[in-house]
Amino acid sequence: MISKHIKNTHTLQLERSDCGVACLLSIIKFHKGNNSLEKLRELSGTTSQGTTMLGLYEVAKNIGFDSEGFNISIEILKENTEPCILQVKLENGYDHYVICYEYQKETGFLIGDPAMGLRYLSENKLCQLWESKNCLFLSPNQNFVAEKDINKTKKKYFISLLKDDFKLLLISIILGVFVALLGMAMSIFSQKLIDDILPSNNIHKLISGITLLSILLCARVGLSILRQHFLIQQSKDFNNRINNTFFSSLLQLPKFFFDTRKIGELTARLNDTQRIQNVIKTLSSSLVIDILVAIISLIILFTYSIKLGLISLLGLPVYFYIIYRNNKNTINSQIDVMQNYALTESNFINTIQGISTIKNNNKQAVFDKLNQNIFSGFQEKILNLGKINIVLSWQSGLSSVVFIVGILIYTSIQVFNKEIKIGELMAILGIAGTLLPSIANLALISIPINEAKIAFSRMYEFASIEKEKEEGIEIYEINTISIKKVSFRFPGRSILFHDLNIEIKKGSFIALVGESGSGKSTFGQILKRFYSFEKGNVIVNDKHNLTDVSLKSYRDLLGVVPQEVSIFNGTILDNILLGTTDALENILLFIREYGFEYYFDQLPQGLLTIVGEEGINLSGGQKQIIALARALYKKPQFLIMDEATSAMDRNTENFTMQLLQKIKPDCSILFISHRLNKLKNIADLIYVLENRTISKSGCHKKLMETKNFYSEYWKEE
Repeated sequence: MISKHIKNTHTLQLERSDCGVACLLSIIKFHKGNNSLEKLRELSGTTSQGTTMLGLYEVAKNIGFDSEGFNISIEILKENTEPCILQVKLENGYDHYVICYEYQKETGFLIGDPAMGLRYLSENKLCQLWESKNCLFLSPNQNFVAEKDINKTKKKYFISLLKDDFKLLLISIILGVFVALLGMAMSIFSQKLIDDILPSNNIHKLISGITLLSILLCARVGLSILRQHFLIQQSKDFNNRINNTFFSSLLQLPKFFFDTRKIGELTARLNDTQRIQNVIKTLSSSLVIDILVAIISLIILFTYSIKLGLISLLGLPVYFYIIYRNNKNTINSQIDVMQNYALTESNFINTIQGISTIKNNNKQAVFDKLNQNIFSGFQEKILNLGKINIVLSWQSGLSSVVFIVGILIYTSIQVFNKEIKIGELMAILGIAGTLLPSIANLALISIPINEAKIAFSRMYEFASIEKEKEEGIEIYEINTISIKKVSFRFPGRSILFHDLNIEIKKGSFIALVGESGSGKSTFGQILKRFYSFEKGNVIVNDKHNLTDVSLKSYRDLLGVVPQEVSIFNGTILDNILLGTTDALENILLFIREYGFEYYFDQLPQGLLTIVGEEGINLSGGQKQIIALARALYKKPQFLIMDEATSAMDRNTENFTMQLLQKIKPDCSILFISHRLNKLKNIADLIYVLENRTISKSGCHKKLMETKNFYSEYWKEE
């Protein structure tokens, strides 16, 4: 029989491209773990075309499974007792992935299909689909993290964020207790007024009662204001803390993380953190009062009548049942809203960033329609959540009406029977009127709590990703960098290059050339420690593995001039210094010494020229000159130039090459390019990257003696 556990773990209905990671996620849940589909996509290299068995194998290894891929027979599959992933073919010829949970003679193979759910297949039917006989066996090892452990870590992380607020929250809660108690004063006074003070015609009692009530109500107002002050102070402190913590965590993540994310998605998750504080504020303010009001109200109602108290007590679970039965739909709808908000934000930012391309190709109408579709989808999700809230409102509202009318009928009969007085009836109705909103709030509190849990999980997903390894051996100079048999592949893809052997020494100008897409820039990313290589070693100063070197000390000695230059809104000077504090005389001396004043003096305000957002006021060549000045101002001992002159005119490129010759004695230079005309007389050694490895190396003259990418370029010239 199908176990309930399997039913609960195999619930995904996703796009075809996600079928592989969906199967992996189901197996993770089967073993009582948890992971996000998004993280599995990233680790497996899933694209719009899907993923590969290699990608699933690699991500399974990464998240704590012993993973083995085999080509097996159906007979061996019958004997397997653990869930495994099968690569099958759909009728349209597309590759697809399913899970084989078990085999029973009576029912056949229990198959979990992301597109169709759980079903049984006969041996013949499975053989028709499973032509490849490729199978991935997965078994959790000691590195596998169970969901309960993840939740414990989440709680610790959340408490660490909130611990500095405990004092303010405690004060707010204590004040809330007094506010709740004082809130009952009016109901109690109304009874005394009707049943005691007014019938006695005692003016002194009336004045004393009103005076006391006024004092209590004023005290309630004062305590409420004081409480609000503490809450807004806590809100400010917590928002600053959670924003800074999340943003700081993002900055420490590996570069590859940002390569697979859209800006809008990151900003959306940053904005989601506000939902967490809203719930904390709710829990520490209205929740405490609602609980106290409910308890005190029930006690008072029991004091008036045990039957009345029991009626109230037994009627309250109705509210919680209403919320509970809609809880799952509410959570799913909240997740949809947050995900679509991130998609909308990403699309908006992406469109604005590409506005030049859109206008150049007259595609405004296309992107307008795309925005309408995405935004309308977002609004549809909000509408669905709103409909659920409406259902909750009318159901809880109707329950309130039934409840209050029932109490009114019961107490009115008691008045007719002379069992209670009119003042007591008024007090009971007042207390019941206070009780009902409090109970409704307590029942509905699950909605914002769920929303905050989702927002926190989305934030924690990024904040908990393993950061760049920063600690290591401190170095103070870079004399040599030796690349030995380095191989690299992106997750789930075939190898990009293998067995690279390159030697870079101080005082040398090393060029790496090859066709576009051959992996030159990726190799540069490895040397920047943005990507990790699969095999081989990178040795610094003939004794330290690159991964063992302190990241900060290494990057302090590293200068980079990329092809795509990041320009920040501010002045030219701001973009060169990037926050470095130094005397203006030193900066001006550097500019003159290196010959940059010719280029910066041409700008309207020189170094103080405002560049605009993303350098909108600059040309591509001007951006690269700024990047060059930025890199050289660090006095680097290792300089990586990645297509760094691609946007420069001839004179600027000549200036750059002369400048590189000037700094070469104190610096090793790696020049990555597919433009080769300047390398003939300046490069000490040229490495040719083709056919996924270094095919040739040598000076210009030596490379011209054999057939390779470099020599073919010069023959065409």
